[in-house]
Amino acid sequence: MFKLRASTTHRAKVFSCAFLLLIGCSLPTYTSAANILCFFQTFSATTLYMHSQIAELLAWSGHNVTVIGTIPNMLPAARYRYIQIKFPKRHLELLSPFQRGNRTVYWEFIVMFGNTLLLSDLAFSQPLMQKWMKNAKEDDFDLLIFGYFLNDFQMGLASLYKCPIIISATTAPTFWLNRLVGNPAESSYVPSALTPYSQPMDFWNSWWNFWIVLLERTYFSRVMEQENDEFFCLHFNCQNIRMWDVRRNITLIFTNHHFSQGPVRPNVPAMVEIGGIQIPEYRVPLQPHIADHINKAQNGVIYINLGKSVNCTELPKALLDSLHDVLVETQMHVLWRWTHCTKPRQSSRILYTKWMPQNDILALKSVKLFITHGSMSSLGEGQYYAVPMLGITYLSEHVGNVEYLVQFRFAQRIDAYRTNVNEIRRKIFDILNDPSYKERMILYSRIYRDRQLTPRETVLYWVNYVLRYQGTPHMRSPAAEMTQLQMLGLDLVIFTVSSLILIWKFRGFIWRCITGRLMANIRKLLYKYVFVKDYEIVIERYSNIRYDEAVVDAARECQIRPQATRDPDVPRVVPVKAPRQRKGSGRRRR
Repeated sequence: MFKLRASTTHRAKVFSCAFLLLIGCSLPTYTSAANILCFFQTFSATTLYMHSQIAELLAWSGHNVTVIGTIPNMLPAARYRYIQIKFPKRHLELLSPFQRGNRTVYWEFIVMFGNTLLLSDLAFSQPLMQKWMKNAKEDDFDLLIFGYFLNDFQMGLASLYKCPIIISATTAPTFWLNRLVGNPAESSYVPSALTPYSQPMDFWNSWWNFWIVLLERTYFSRVMEQENDEFFCLHFNCQNIRMWDVRRNITLIFTNHHFSQGPVRPNVPAMVEIGGIQIPEYRVPLQPHIADHINKAQNGVIYINLGKSVNCTELPKALLDSLHDVLVETQMHVLWRWTHCTKPRQSSRILYTKWMPQNDILALKSVKLFITHGSMSSLGEGQYYAVPMLGITYLSEHVGNVEYLVQFRFAQRIDAYRTNVNEIRRKIFDILNDPSYKERMILYSRIYRDRQLTPRETVLYWVNYVLRYQGTPHMRSPAAEMTQLQMLGLDLVIFTVSSLILIWKFRGFIWRCITGRLMANIRKLLYKYVFVKDYEIVIERYSNIRYDEAVVDAARECQIRPQATRDPDVPRVVPVKAPRQRKGSGRRRR
């Protein structure tokens, strides 16, 4: 009996060890805790919130995460360490005013680029960052997660720690992101972010888009690189490392985009889509005043957010007044995020608040319409919760985002500077009264959610992948090392066209060179290997004949044809050319 119990205990231990070994083998390989630095320079609460979700996810998974930002922390209860760079107000007054609607999109881009470089320079000039960079050591951090928007030179922080870089971007792949990892432009069918076009494009739209993309990849890209190189040399030692070497350490780019949001385009492996990373997996209770306003709504709720970093006073007053009047006509309760604005027009059915939990509001079934400015994150949240949308756009990059949804009748679009009250009324009531919008959005939401990995799982996998291999040079496209002319293939076109022109211009000379050299080589071969004996006999026979050159003719059995020579004693007859008569000189006179 004792032996039976002992054998049973031993067998149980063996099965337990085998089971634990099987479980251990089936678990994925995790990376040990790493020191990760996140640098998120932005004055947009929406942008910082999206970046902070990545940092919080990595901190939750066990990594030691330090975040440096320029505004207060959006996740105060997060597990990461947050350091804020504070700007004096007198420095912020140096920024150029951003006048929407009064300038072209190219002027808007130049103003944004100038403001970004100025803010980036001011951030690195603060005593906090000066001390941080002075005390930096190579073994402090293993990875840099960089919030990117035209601030290339700040990636020089990675050169202090000799670590790889992962870029976090809130937009879809654009030319300022594509050039960093060699992502193809595909200008024939992928619209530029600086154009209001959406897929599919007709002939003329494709024609304009081609030249705009060419301008982006030649002029704008060169200006951006030159300006960032100057600031890089100002804050880092250019003698030891160049900006080009820093860009080579970019391993991945996280884009807050999903292919179902359009445009459909090819991406290199280093371009990873994490659209919806800002959408929380759990809901929190609404604030009491918001919940009470929603509970009063019997006909439904309309939620409005025209951008968290936008001053409503910058939008046309006629637009805000027309929108207010139409919303009152709907007899529905409205939640309006009104940020940094003057006092709005009051109504018992409209609740104005500076901050609202957008995801928790859109998750409610009582929300019938979402009025948005058309950013990729807002459209993704509306798509995730299957809420019909109305886009009021004031930036060109938002126009294409909304137009892609309009063509599938998922949404409607209004130009903030070219609209009237009748258009606003017609499109709002069209969405509210047509149930097909909601039906199509439900299907669209299912497509958006159906993924192999969730956005959070995708971030964890790729960050651990980069940490395991200390970078991803095997994933870097060769196009990232090429110039713009080489990426567009213009060097091949220029070489081919130039060669054809030169060949055609000197075709006679080239033909004579080819045939003369060819015939000379043939004669040498014939003289040396084929007709060497006959040639000597014929030369002896005709040695007394005066000739300039003997031509070997294989078809006539090596007959030598001496060329005729002129006797120097015979006088040379020079033909006299008749004078040319004038035109009409031989006509008969009347």
